[in-house]
Formats: sequence, C-alpha cells, structure tokens
Amino acid sequence: MAPISRIISLKVILSAAAIGIVSALAVRMYQRRKKLKPPTTWEPVGQVKNLYIYPLKSGTPIELQTALCTAFGVKTPDVPNLHQFRDRSFVVYNKNDLKFQTARTIPKLVLIKIEAVDENHIKFSAPNMPILTIKAPNRIENKVVTISQHFNEKIPTIDCGDDAAKWISQYASEQKMELGIAFHDAKQRRNLSKTHQKYFGIYPTLSNDATGLHSDFSSYLLVGESSINDLKDRAPEANIDTLNFRPNILIEGTPPFAEDEWKWVKIGDVVLYFVKWCTRCVLTTVNPTTGIKSEQNEPLKTLRTYRMLKDLRKISVDGTSPLMGINMAYHSGEKINVGDVVYVGK
Repeated sequence: MAPISRIISLKVILSAAAIGIVSALAVRMYQRRKKLKPPTTWEPVGQVKNLYIYPLKSGTPIELQTALCTAFGVKTPDVPNLHQFRDRSFVVYNKNDLKFQTARTIPKLVLIKIEAVDENHIKFSAPNMPILTIKAPNRIENKVVTISQHFNEKIPTIDCGDDAAKWISQYASEQKMELGIAFHDAKQRRNLSKTHQKYFGIYPTLSNDATGLHSDFSSYLLVGESSINDLKDRAPEANIDTLNFRPNILIEGTPPFAEDEWKWVKIGDVVLYFVKWCTRCVLTTVNPTTGIKSEQNEPLKTLRTYRMLKDLRKISVDGTSPLMGINMAYHSGEKINVGDVVYVGK
C-alpha cells in the first residue's frame, strides 16, 4: 500500500503545483491587463512638433505631417500607387555571420535615403553612389534569412537580393564585409522570451507586443524638444541635433525631461504606453548630416554628467548608458498629426 500512497501523494503534489503555476500565470496576466488599461482622465501637456519615420534602421529619416500608427510602429500615409514604409522595416546585415549592422559601427549609414518609386518599387541613394532601385521584397520571390540583433535575438526577415547586397557592400567597402539588406514585412511578431527575460521583471510592460520591426526595443520613441535643448545649453560646442536621438515623435511645450514621468500618452486618437526609458549609445555621437562620429564623444559625454539611471535593478540590465526620451508601445488608435495636442494620463 505504501507505494500506492506515495504515487497518490505525488499526483496530489504535482496537481497542486500545476494549479499553482496556472494560478500564478493567471494572476500575472490579470495584473498585466490591469496595468495596460488606459486611464480615463487626460491632461494636456504640449503638442507634436515633428514626426519621423526611419525606413532603414540607422538610415536617413523621412519627416511626416501625418503618421499612421500600428502595433509595429509608425507607417507612412496611404498615397495611391506608392509603397508604404514602416519604421525600421529595412536593416543592413553581415552576410557571413548574419548579425545586424548600424551606424554604431558603420557611421555613414545615416546618409542612406529610401524613397518609394511606385507601389512595388523603392530606391536607395547615398553620397557618391548610383541610385539602387529594387522591387519591394516578398516571401515568395525572395529568401528569408534569420538575422541576429541585440542579445542574439533571432529575427526572420526577407533578403532584398544580390543587387542590394552589392550596392550596400560597395558603399561600406571600408568595412571589408559582405553586407546585405533585409526587409521585415510585419507578418509576424518578434519573440523576446529567450533573449530579454532579465528585462521583464524590471520593465513589466516590455513584451513581444511592444516590439517594433528592427527597433532596439519598442515600437515608438518619444522625446521632448526641451530635453534636447537642455542638453544643447550644457554643451553649446557639441553641435547637437534633434536627429542625434532619432525620435519618432518630438514634443514641444513641455519642461525638460517631463516625459520621464509619462506612463500613458494620447495624441489624436492614438494611445501609447510606457515601456522603458531610452538608454543612449554611441550612435548618438554620429552627426546625422555628415555621418562622422564626434571626436569628443558628444553628446554622450555631457549626457553622462547628469542623465544616469540611479535604480540598481535597472542598472543591472541597462548598464551605465545615459537617458534621453522614452520607449513606448502601441495600445490603440490610427494616426497622429503635427500640431496635435499631447495628453498624459492621470
């Protein structure tokens, strides 16, 4: 009888454990839903000054008057017979190890421009390079490659073909790498579960649903103009530009760094929620109009003197990079216009 008793006891223990796990998950999901419930009261704090989309990760932005907002980030308005760009949908990668490349290591990527030729074709241009025109890649005619981004996160994306590879390799020839260009068609979500676990307990609203296409973290980056102006005043010789910080949404009319405290933002009919503060890297030291890195390591050098994380738990995952702007994710709504009033949830 003893073995049977032990078996029954083991089944009871396992059942209890299973119930406990399910209950914990249910509580976590309930708490997450509760946290992601938008507020009902909103306070006006400023307005939208500029809207930007970066079709190529690290490339030149396109300035918009109206931005369509999706779960994957900003999208260009629907213009008849023209391709609609999504934010950071294109990315440069090393064809040998399949690792993504940015202006952190290839500064002059910031000078590459992308334009829509028609609904099915796009063109790339860069200084001292012929114009490259390609058909917008798709999963039927192009191969899918799985590239690696931060923390070795694997992202399936569509290779843009041999002509694009030759063009970008020629442009960045001093890197002595065989490069390619890839395109994310927003058909599937990224999966952070294996690579970003250490962030989840510290930033509870960071999830797969918060990600953009090839963005570092979330699908939207919001910065206050006065925050950048505050930095300019502290480093007047640094020639700091708004585009050093590559925001999607630039807000005017707010005090410096007011955005640090915002958990919910409503602009037009679009509602966004806070994911994490944006930690800044060496890419901000690349001049967006020349593609040359600052020899003085500005604006990072000055930013580090007064814009550092203080919470040891956050430092444990984000390191010692300084802060500028907030990473946000999509909750609901359709579009944002320049001049729209910005509301913060109370």
